[in-house]
Amino acid sequence: MYEDMKDKMKPVMDMAEINKKTTEALISLQSQYVSDFVNSSLTQMKALTETKEPKAAFEAQVKYLKDVEAKLTDVAEKEMAALTTAREELTSIIEQSVSDMSSSPYFAELQKFMKPMDMKAK
Repeated sequence: MYEDMKDKMKPVMDMAEINKKTTEALISLQSQYVSDFVNSSLTQMKALTETKEPKAAFEAQVKYLKDVEAKLTDVAEKEMAALTTAREELTSIIEQSVSDMSSSPYFAELQKFMKPMDMKAK
């Protein structure tokens, strides 16, 4: 009975593992981005305080903002890739579970019960 329950819960456990792995990847990406953003902001502030000419400060700020945008875009693409991978893995598990369930003798018995109910409803 334990093995039967363990087999039936395997898709749920696999889904939980996929969610855990995806969450860890997203948290890691965000942590790296925030750390990099804080460090680059501090470096930029220091560079701006040392700049004497307004034009040079403006150019440095534009370059900094472009770098921030590129890093943010890169992180967003990596996050989307992680989410897409997770969705594909979860979809595969669900499709397999539904396929297994439809071939189950319990499901066949349920279908026998539901057919008369459908006729009465019509």
